[in-house]
Amino acid sequence: MVDYNKRLVEVDEILKYLSEEDLLKIPEDIRQLIKDNKDKEYTWQYDETKPLKDQNVSRDTIAFLSYLNMEYLLNEKQKQFMQQMHEMNERKLEEEKAEKYKVDDLFKRNVTKQEEQKNEEVVQETALVEYKESFFAKIVNKIKSFFKR
Repeated sequence: MVDYNKRLVEVDEILKYLSEEDLLKIPEDIRQLIKDNKDKEYTWQYDETKPLKDQNVSRDTIAFLSYLNMEYLLNEKQKQFMQQMHEMNERKLEEEKAEKYKVDDLFKRNVTKQEEQKNEEVVQETALVEYKESFFAKIVNKIKSFFKR
């Protein structure tokens, strides 16, 4: 299970590096909720020399920051642009899935695998092997047959 309180530590640390103007756009109750619910024992440091993508930040933190960005920091034009980008990425992902998991191709692949297996079965030959009983086994079997009578 993901520990969301640790993610709030990361979010709070990143929010410290926002400009005062942007930070004031986020409602005080949201900022206070983040501070109250973050893990008190977990520490995470933001490195200003690296971009955010190189900071080893969890996907949950990025999702939370994206929500804050969309909801409070962007103007309407920017929100519309981001919404279009999200929709375009979703469509692209769906198209890739559809291409990868085409129903027609799945059945074709299945049919060709079955045909290959049949061909392998035909090609495999069964050789008859003559079984010769060893001298010791013959003696043991002879003794067993005496006791069975």
